[in-house]
Amino acid sequence: MNGGIRLGRVPKVREILLDEEIDEQEFVERINDIYKGDCYIYAIIPEWWEDELINGPSIDFIIVNKIKFPLLRIFPRTIGFVGYVQDSKKQYVYDFYLRSTTIDFLVFSKFDVSHHLNNINKKNIDLYKIFESNEIPHITIGPDGQWLNIVEY
Repeated sequence: MNGGIRLGRVPKVREILLDEEIDEQEFVERINDIYKGDCYIYAIIPEWWEDELINGPSIDFIIVNKIKFPLLRIFPRTIGFVGYVQDSKKQYVYDFYLRSTTIDFLVFSKFDVSHHLNNINKKNIDLYKIFESNEIPHITIGPDGQWLNIVEY
């Protein structure tokens, strides 16, 4: 601390370019190279993905909060389901990757920060701030799914 002001560490960000036609096995191998153990997937899922990603038979998405808000890429307002999946076997990472262009907030991490998800609400919808303000290493997906942004502290 310096004069009562917390000086956070500057994140180290590296990008991993992804092939345009990356398949599930290759994508999972990339994530496995980064996270050997558990991978948590944090997301705010728009209601139109509800049946596939939340109510689907295979994905164990845990809803922490439900908020009504305008998503960045769509109009009008919609419902967003704030939650996460603990994906030990990396069986869901590709499903989320495929939808990353229409899910505004999507983060992969090896750390369980689910207790912070209660802070996401209509006035504070920035999921990324949880990771940045707490200096938690994480992965985001670049525009059009072209690369992975690996953020480390």
